Amino acid sequence: MGGIKEELSSLFQSFSTATTIALSVVFSTFAGVLTGYYLDNHVFKGRTTPWLTLIGLLFGLAGGVNNFFLLTKRFNQEKEKQDKKKGETDKGK
Repeated sequence: MGGIKEELSSLFQSFSTATTIALSVVFSTFAGVLTGYYLDNHVFKGRTTPWLTLIGLLFGLAGGVNNFFLLTKRFNQEKEKQDKKKGETDKGK
């Protein structure tokens, strides 16, 4: 009876995991670019114009890739725990 509910739950959980990981990468990159742009144009008054923005982009991308791997590892561990718990409850039936 609960097959469709379980499938939908699993589908939405996978979708939310993918969305979380993607947004983490995008926002990290965006934060790096904004920080570099701010430093270029407001702190150094345009004297370093493209360079700090590019460095911020690279740091943002590096942070995004790091977040990608950390979140993927965390969600895989949670999924394994859920599968293990589900296997134990199925055995008990």
